[in-house]
Amino acid sequence: MSTIFTVGDFVRRVVDGLLRGDCRGRFLCSRCLAKMSRDHLDKSYTTREIAEVMDEIFRAPGPITYAPASTCAACARKNLPCLVAPSA
Repeated sequence: MSTIFTVGDFVRRVVDGLLRGDCRGRFLCSRCLAKMSRDHLDKSYTTREIAEVMDEIFRAPGPITYAPASTCAACARKNLPCLVAPSA
């Protein structure tokens, strides 16, 4: 029996990889994470699908830390909900 992965599984994996890799310790907003995720996924994923999953990730971030009002390290917009990987 094979495992079936959803769009959410792939997007969450990319977001986790970004926050624990190149963007470690940086707060990133939903818009920037969606754009970065899109750059790491193949073209079969629509922007709408990625945005919907990003909303789900921000509602239930799991092991990622949610910051309700922070400055995004990528776009420098202030007082936005952001995500960051917890320090090890």
